[in-house]
Amino acid sequence: MMLYQITRSLFSGIFIVLIIMLLILYSYINNKNNTPKFTSLEIDLIKESLLDERLRNYQFNINNIPSDSKENLGFLLFNDNKLSNKGNISCASCHVPESNFHDINNISHEVLKRNIKAPSLRGVHEQPWFFWDGRTDSLWAQILDALKIDHKLTPELAVHYVCDNYMNDFKQTLTFCNSAMTTKEKFTQIGKAIASYVAKIDHTWTRYDEFIYTTFIKKEPTSTALSYNEIEGLKLFLSREKTGCVDCHSGKRFTNNSFFAIGTGNDANFDRLTGIQKYQASEFKCADWDTSSNCMNSKYMRTSGPDLKGAYKVPSLRNLNNAPRLMHDGRFNNLEQVLNHYMYPTGYMNDYVDVTPVRLMPHERKQLIQFIHSLNDPFIPTGK
Repeated sequence: MMLYQITRSLFSGIFIVLIIMLLILYSYINNKNNTPKFTSLEIDLIKESLLDERLRNYQFNINNIPSDSKENLGFLLFNDNKLSNKGNISCASCHVPESNFHDINNISHEVLKRNIKAPSLRGVHEQPWFFWDGRTDSLWAQILDALKIDHKLTPELAVHYVCDNYMNDFKQTLTFCNSAMTTKEKFTQIGKAIASYVAKIDHTWTRYDEFIYTTFIKKEPTSTALSYNEIEGLKLFLSREKTGCVDCHSGKRFTNNSFFAIGTGNDANFDRLTGIQKYQASEFKCADWDTSSNCMNSKYMRTSGPDLKGAYKVPSLRNLNNAPRLMHDGRFNNLEQVLNHYMYPTGYMNDYVDVTPVRLMPHERKQLIQFIHSLNDPFIPTGK
């Protein structure tokens, strides 16, 4: 009897161990077989979203520029509070360098007295249109608009201040101060100096870029830069049937630079429709300062249509680190709230919208958000 019990216990233990081993083996095989696969079209879209390879080994030091250069002048002007009517704000007040150039203190709302969120400046030099309503078509014109409207600074005051206080240190860059240029022309030169600095504010290499680079460029399929769930989130992001995210958020900056009405409200003063009108009335539109061949964006822009009402520029999905608020008016505090807006559109169905409700299971929502976070998680290769 004793021998029987011992034998039974022994075989029971072996049986349990075998079951555990089989479960582990099954889990391994199942996970391996379920590793997300990409279609050729998805791979093409993914490759198009990869940042320039130079950024993989490149960390821009904002102060690592010649002291007497145009870029350094732009850097100093960007941070100069006195370049405003009351001497209390600078470009850096809304675009805080230490916080990924986000408006973390809601200064734009305080200055403009309306719900508006200043976006990060990383990579914005690649845009064809600026501001949420696209009322300027160049980086330097956007800066001049901000100086005039946000900083309440006249061109005359701006030119006098810059020439009086920076001429000695930037004689080569500020030769226009003593030239026969008009005040407006000199003002544009100030905008272009600041723009030369902003153009240096580039994107940062992320875990997403590392995954794409090692998997599809270096062809190392064992890349661990993204987790299983993040890759599944990428698949959801690319799915036009599931989400349609990629229809608007495509390319290196994850934006197609277009304007869409997504049900965030019809603001008669600041949507794309009024942005076009402001652009047409602007003193600094491309057609007035450059050859027509360099102004194709304005030449082919639409100026009417119901879809322009309540439409705003598609933001980049990069640069979200340290963003305290999301959307053009900062109405959402996190990506969960943004996704909830797309899933449950109750409340704006009577307005024109360019989107249809997104339908995702709870675990898919988490995967999609995890993927978007990977776009904003800086990655520094080992040894760099």
